[in-house]
Amino acid sequence: RNNEVKAIYRVLKSETSIYLAAPRRVGKTSILRHLEEKPEEGYYFVYVITESIDDTNEFFKILYESIIASKAIEQIKKVAAKLMGKAKALVEIIEEAGSIKFRESKEIDYHKRLIDLFTHLNKEIGRLVVMIDEFPQTIQNILDKSGVGEARTFLQKNRELRLSDNVLGKVNFIYTGSVSLFPMVEKVMDLNVINDPKTVDVPPLEPNEAKIFINLLMEEETRKLNDETLNYIVKKIKWLIPFHLQLIQVEILEILEAGKKETEEVVDEAFDKIANVRNKPQFDPYFTRLKRIFKSNEYDFVMEILMHIASNDTIEENVLNDLKTKYEILDMKIIIGILESDGYIVKEKNVYRYVSPILQLWCKKHFC
Repeated sequence: RNNEVKAIYRVLKSETSIYLAAPRRVGKTSILRHLEEKPEEGYYFVYVITESIDDTNEFFKILYESIIASKAIEQIKKVAAKLMGKAKALVEIIEEAGSIKFRESKEIDYHKRLIDLFTHLNKEIGRLVVMIDEFPQTIQNILDKSGVGEARTFLQKNRELRLSDNVLGKVNFIYTGSVSLFPMVEKVMDLNVINDPKTVDVPPLEPNEAKIFINLLMEEETRKLNDETLNYIVKKIKWLIPFHLQLIQVEILEILEAGKKETEEVVDEAFDKIANVRNKPQFDPYFTRLKRIFKSNEYDFVMEILMHIASNDTIEENVLNDLKTKYEILDMKIIIGILESDGYIVKEKNVYRYVSPILQLWCKKHFC
């Protein structure tokens, strides 16, 4: 993922925050963990996952605590201490934070505490980058619990934090998640509230990258697939994300170890075995998460779309409009946008199809 990592640093060097955009299981979290573990000089990364948070102040509290407790802040303190004692104010605020009982003190405004913390960072020390995973899901949680008004406040407070004079040039944010950000924000307010972060896309692997990836996995088992087999796998899978490539590699390996010779038929057999019920923990999240995003009639609408495509390969606009009427859907555009952005379906000409043949097979076998 060298290209994606370079793109991230390019944006960070322009002092801009980032929305890391990609469907589920493409490898976003692995990229974030890589940045945290092997940062470039002058960058300090903190990874935070906020998937279960449903309260605005709790969100900023989690950010605050995670930063205070991070290796990144310890490294910043050490560097600051070497620059004419510039760590003094920072050390004091961290020590003060240590005296607060975490998960209590609800009266504390953690949005203000974060800004206060960031005020004591120095530009010459480097850049703190706070990576927030499952940020869109947090918006949904707050929307479900407290309504549009609180969700709007949450988004505005995040914008205020990013654009504060005490933050600019010292702290950047990277937002990502398995739910798309823009359609989620559109449920709440105008997209202008998030027009300052720059989008960095994380695409599936290129065919050559996918073939290298598969053989790297095979090498761990002292095996290697020939070019014909690799080309057929790429053609069969289509949606070349690491997760799906790992699944088929495991199935192929088991078939080969059972004594079969390497052929296209082995790949076909492995592809079909991916939809075995033993992989239920891997695929259930694709569909259970839809229940968290879409409510009642919206969820039924979405599932009928996915089952229709699974059985018929595509769905046409006129069928979608009929389903929209059937389920009394008010804004089909947002719903379809989420399904597209989250890697379920893609539009080709005037029809929609599954992005992933594997996901289509799973839906057809277990839902239709």
